[in-house]
Amino acid sequence: MNRLSEIIETYINGNKTTAKNEFKFWRIDLIQIVQCSDLFGMRETIKILKAIGLNDMYIINAFHDHDRQNIDEAKEILLNNFY
Repeated sequence: MNRLSEIIETYINGNKTTAKNEFKFWRIDLIQIVQCSDLFGMRETIKILKAIGLNDMYIINAFHDHDRQNIDEAKEILLNNFY
């Protein structure tokens, strides 16, 4: 399990403040974003990443670099605020 998935799981379990504090120390690794979207679902992952303060460009770049087949869905979720 990667570090970002642990932070997202903490957020889902209701410890939002703890997750946000842990996120401050997370080193941005774009592949972890794609792995979390596979694990938790793209919409849920994007919703949580936006809630804890990740910029849209990091999310788009993660899918551009590591999962191009789902980049359009990620962009649609971000642009239409479907999260």
